[in-house]
Amino acid sequence: MRLAALPLLLCVATPVLAQTAPAISLDALTQDVIANNPERQFYQRQIDAAGVERQAAGRWADPEAVVEFGQRRANDITSGALTGEGITYAVSVVQPIEFGGRIALRRAIAERQVALAKIGLQQFDATLAARVRSLGYGLFAADEKATAARTVAARMRTLARVIVSRDPAGPAPQLEASSLQASAIGAERSAAAADAEANSILYELNQLRGAPFAARIRIIRPDMALPALPAGTMLAANATANNFELKALRAQFEQQGLRVDLARKARIPTVSVGPYYDRARSDIRETNYGVRLSTSIPLWNRQAGDVAVEEGKQAQANATLINAERRIARDVFDQAAQYEAKREALAKWDGDSARRFAAAAEDADRNYRLGAIPLTTYTQMQQAYVEATNAVLDTRREAIEALLQLRALNGGNALTR
Repeated sequence: MRLAALPLLLCVATPVLAQTAPAISLDALTQDVIANNPERQFYQRQIDAAGVERQAAGRWADPEAVVEFGQRRANDITSGALTGEGITYAVSVVQPIEFGGRIALRRAIAERQVALAKIGLQQFDATLAARVRSLGYGLFAADEKATAARTVAARMRTLARVIVSRDPAGPAPQLEASSLQASAIGAERSAAAADAEANSILYELNQLRGAPFAARIRIIRPDMALPALPAGTMLAANATANNFELKALRAQFEQQGLRVDLARKARIPTVSVGPYYDRARSDIRETNYGVRLSTSIPLWNRQAGDVAVEEGKQAQANATLINAERRIARDVFDQAAQYEAKREALAKWDGDSARRFAAAAEDADRNYRLGAIPLTTYTQMQQAYVEATNAVLDTRREAIEALLQLRALNGGNALTR
């Protein structure tokens, strides 16, 4: 009797611990993870770094300073005799000036980099929110599965003890008790598997929100509604306009076009202008000062290679964008089909199926105690309750995951008709 009661106590202990864990809604959990996720700080720093790069791109090139030292010898023109010698030096500071709008092009390229960093943060937030909601519902479903399995196991073990405690009239009661205990072991195994799944999900959630791995939470029953989707063509069109990956690829394509223009304008010479000061001393002292102007002569067109390279990258970016548009449209149709299949399956079942199956299993327990139904019907009803609960929860989870994937493909926006 004591050994038989021990598994029952273990079954009851875990739900009690689960009930004492703080309860949190999926919305609050998502906000908590996004606010405390350590990886998110990286994307914020990328935005800050891109902003600094944008400021630097709009500035002129640094001035160039030139200092010259040398020796000066002066000779008579007629006799060639040395008339004097001494040192000479010159100092000049010139400012490179670029023409052709190259500074504006570099600033535009840096602007696209800021946009890319912001898109990266938005995509990370949307992906993280979808993952948290999926994990949160998985944690809720795992707890529900474990509760149902433990309820059945506890019910069977209690009934087995009652049968054994009676005066046995033949082998039938003992065999029935053994059958009930065997079925209880199967239910407890299902509960243990659900607990293991819940722990795995909980550890990942704690990692995402930067909490201790041992921290326990309980998910408040989420909204079970599964809305109808717009037509597939509309979903694909919305994803094409809102998808973060496509936005990033378009920004990169525009950025590469600007790099092509910048490479073409590199042929325009850079002019350096600034003051100079020249002092020499030999037989006389000579001082020169004025304005120095220097530039390159684009005679050999060495920039043609750079232009070809940038144009090749632009063609590659365009091909990548087209391929991504096709792939994302395919993913939209795929996830929409999976969602509709799960949604149609759930629509065929009673919305209150879980409660109805629980009531039927409890009614079977009462009728078996009264001798109104045989043991096989009783055990089948208890197993059916656990299996039906798992099927409903798993199907709804798959539908919710498909819906979350569709929202992520749509840039985190709600799917409306």
